[in-house]
Order: sequence, then C-alpha cells, then structure tokens
Amino acid sequence: MDQKKLSEIVNQSGFPLQIGIAQHIKFTNGDHGWKVLHTEHSWESVENDDNGFIDLVLEDQHGTSVILVECKRVLESSWVFLNASPNPTNRRHAKTWVTCYIAENAGSYGWVDLTLEPSCPESQYCVIFGQDAKSKPMIERIGADLVSATEALAQEEKPYLARQKDAIRMYFSVILTTAQLKICSFDPKDISLVDGKINKSSFLDVPFVRFRKQLSTRLPKPNFSEGLGRLAYAKEHTIFVVNAEAISRFLSSFELDDDVFRRLSR
Repeated sequence: MDQKKLSEIVNQSGFPLQIGIAQHIKFTNGDHGWKVLHTEHSWESVENDDNGFIDLVLEDQHGTSVILVECKRVLESSWVFLNASPNPTNRRHAKTWVTCYIAENAGSYGWVDLTLEPSCPESQYCVIFGQDAKSKPMIERIGADLVSATEALAQEEKPYLARQKDAIRMYFSVILTTAQLKICSFDPKDISLVDGKINKSSFLDVPFVRFRKQLSTRLPKPNFSEGLGRLAYAKEHTIFVVNAEAISRFLSSFELDDDVFRRLSR
C-alpha cells in the first residue's frame, strides 16, 4: 500500500484532530490558561457497565475547573440547532458536576446549575445532514457518553479531593467538531401542521452553542414534594458544542460568575 493511501486511511480517523487540538491548546496556554491534563483517559461507570476513553481532559490554571472534550471530525458538514424563537437570546446557565469539600465536609457532590461565560444560544434539537433517522442521533449519543464519563472522572478524583481541607472541582463537557455550527430561528406559529415544515426561518453562524437535553436515562432519587417536573430536570445536562477553530476563543472567555464560589462554599 503506497503512502498516499496510508495517509488517506490515517486522515479518515479522528485522531489527527485530537492530537492537533491538544498541541494547539499547549501552544496557546498563555492566552487562556488551560492545559491538557489527560489524553485518551480511560473511564468506567460505577452505575453500570459503561466505559470508554475521554479524548482530552483540560484543566484551568486554578485547578478548579475541568473540561472533558470529545473530538468529532466531519467533512463539509453543518450542525443546525433549532431555536423556537424569532429573536433568540443567549443563555448563561449550564448544568455542571461539582465536587466541593469545605473544612472536610462535602458541601456539594453532584449536578448543579451554575452561571458562566461564554453566553451563547441554547438548544435541545440538532439537525445533522445525512444522519440515519432510525438510529440514535449522534450528538445525543456522544452527549450521553460524556455525562457518564464526567460522573466517572468525578468519582475517580473524589478520594484525592476528600483529603484536601478545602477543595472545589467543577466538571464541564464539550463536543469539539469541525462542523460549522448554525442556529435556525423561527416562530413556532410558522410551522405548518399539514406537512410539519417551517415556512419562515433565519440562520446564524455561531462559534459555540449550549446543547441542553435529557441525556441521562438514570432516574434520580425521587423527591415528590418538588413535583414531577423535577424528575425531568434531574435528567437534563448541558453539553457545550464548539467549532474546532473557535476553541481558543471559547477557553479564553470561559469564566464563572463571582458568586459561584460563595454559593458553593455555604
């Protein structure tokens, strides 16, 4: 087999993108303060038999925030996120796993909604051209694996953090892709009930988006005093979807609100 054919085989995989992103983050560290903590980091769920490898694990300069990255290379493709509003607004909330020990007591251990930058559009629907309509949507499948991997990594690091007098560690999830990201905005009233098509819509290119959906199938411990709606909320998770060319911009603008640490340390 000649070198051209071998190069084509290599470039059909996602590994070159993963390696390139790790290298890019390393050389732009001075711009955003993030570093690559792990590559191809194995994980195994304590809840079920799920297991796998996290492409990249990033850590901020303070050691308090961690980003799990799944790299997805696609060719000449756009991922279109639906926003059922003619004038979409940016969102700042994100569902985050938090491990917090204050004076050796577990102040928080689990999924929490926090406010942070970058603000960006949020959607629970993603349309990907050419995807098999009968199979589980790719972004939901990757997102569900990221949720399980996040919980597994938090469990893995828990004993170390528990030995610290004061420790806060927050875990975020990112799908990084070469696809162009677009927001499709429309008024729900413009959807035809005859053929199910949107009669009027507009499209906007974005560097990143919040994908929020019920990505976990595991039922939380029931608390019926808060209503059945809390069951749906407990299964929701936030995955940031980031265009690969915008990764430095995303990391540079990644910042939690000032009141987050005060809230977690109460």
